[in-house]
Amino acid sequence: MAQLREPGRSRLPELLELNHLTARELSFKLDVTESHISKVISGKVFFSYQLAAKASQLLRCTMEELHDWK
Repeated sequence: MAQLREPGRSRLPELLELNHLTARELSFKLDVTESHISKVISGKVFFSYQLAAKASQLLRCTMEELHDWK
């Protein structure tokens, strides 16, 4: 049976830079607060499935690529 992996470090800072976006711009496009984006980056909270799907489209990556995985 496959092991479930835990999400590790957020890759948002590098993905934002690659896509020439700021955390503020991403928060606006996702309709969340900039504080929420900051908490995702720091690992205090995770995106919901819906937000991860939308963020991955905006950042041109897969949902799995939003984080390093343990």
